[in-house]
Amino acid sequence: MSVFLTVRGNLGQTIALKSIQTGRNGGESNQVLIFSVASSRYKRQNVDGKDQLVSVGPAEWVTCEYWNRRAEHLSKVLAKGMPVTVEGEEITEFYTHKDTGQEVKARKLRVEKIYLNLDSERIESITLKPPR
Repeated sequence: MSVFLTVRGNLGQTIALKSIQTGRNGGESNQVLIFSVASSRYKRQNVDGKDQLVSVGPAEWVTCEYWNRRAEHLSKVLAKGMPVTVEGEEITEFYTHKDTGQEVKARKLRVEKIYLNLDSERIESITLKPPR
């Protein structure tokens, strides 16, 4: 079964670009961009006579993997705190916690699309390179 998710939030940790060897005998190298997104739930609430969005509960962190030839370029463009929307397939992995020895369930998102949320007040400016 495949679960497709859309997550909207802010980029968390510093983005990490890793090279992964695929194939036998050190065949070709693929690049994966690893980052996390903090997503909060909001509800409309009347605060001091004003209708505002108020965060409900703690943020939920989703670890994301972007396997694409544009991963290197995106690693230079994306920055911690940027408001994004990511879409992709949810992957569940299990591992043993190194301190407690307990099995832990981890959620990951194999990202197919990533969008900047340009309607956010956090975006101050966007600069483009000159045309070729």
